[in-house]
Amino acid sequence: MAEGQINRFKGVPDKIAAEIEVYENEYFKEDKPIPFIGTLSLYPATVHDYEIFSNCSTCLTLNKNETVEGLRMSHLEYLYTKTLQPGQEGAAWSFRLQKLFELIFHIKNGIKCKKCGRVIEYTSPEFAEYISKVQEAQQNKQEIPPLVCPEEGCASTGFIEMMKFIEDPNNPKKHVLCVNGQIIDKDAYDRLRYIVLFQNFPDYRDDSWVDPEIKKDHDEKMRLERQNNDVHATLEKKIVCLSVATGLELEYIYGMTIRKFTMSLMTVDDLINYKINRTASLSGFIQWPKDHPIEHWIYKPDKDMYGESYKSLSQATKEAS
Repeated sequence: MAEGQINRFKGVPDKIAAEIEVYENEYFKEDKPIPFIGTLSLYPATVHDYEIFSNCSTCLTLNKNETVEGLRMSHLEYLYTKTLQPGQEGAAWSFRLQKLFELIFHIKNGIKCKKCGRVIEYTSPEFAEYISKVQEAQQNKQEIPPLVCPEEGCASTGFIEMMKFIEDPNNPKKHVLCVNGQIIDKDAYDRLRYIVLFQNFPDYRDDSWVDPEIKKDHDEKMRLERQNNDVHATLEKKIVCLSVATGLELEYIYGMTIRKFTMSLMTVDDLINYKINRTASLSGFIQWPKDHPIEHWIYKPDKDMYGESYKSLSQATKEAS
């Protein structure tokens, strides 16, 4: 890495960072799905699903190191404990994980027929009808009828769950994810976390290694700045602004990947600011220092989001001693 260059993969395991760099060239730039495990591929989310994807991506950004219990767990096991929380909290984490996997794997949550491959979603009328039959049989103390595949000519009664946590075959005290028959263990999930975040959020940076107090102070500072400057815009407003600035049709923008949408917004903003600053400089009204020239709207350097305060706990402790 060149001197002064920001390491945008700081905190990411070296092997995964190298893998992501390959994907940036081979998949990210053309928004292609990334082969993951077995039949599973990781698809980029689109603007159409922006809000639900952003909400569900909290499954990937959970910082297990913020709790004493989490320090002893893998990211996957920590997520599993979240889904086990009582009441609405656990149900909410289960729902987020389900919707996230539906989006990134392009699958539906439900049960899949082993014979024909048809998926009966848990929210489908067919499944609701079957649940009613089960409840009726239980009330009448009758034998519970098997679920029969509704696909014409199939009539199979063998199904597998599309998404579920199961005991780790190699360690019964731990758990792994089974998605469409494919096992995602803790190592595979670590890969998935980083790949999906970098695939969809071009400005994503891992900050799990930052001193929690510094991170807390930074987040509060950013909140106050947004509040004082009243800087906010809804997704709808951003979509309209991009359409007005570029001439792109609204329907086209909704079909863009979140990655390209985010990059487009940032680039339009950079271009406008560059034109304003360039015009002001040429007019003679403003003179930029020689050692701080106007940043070009294309060749902007990657900046550290935390600036000089972006330090690990060990760094902060060392400097304070």
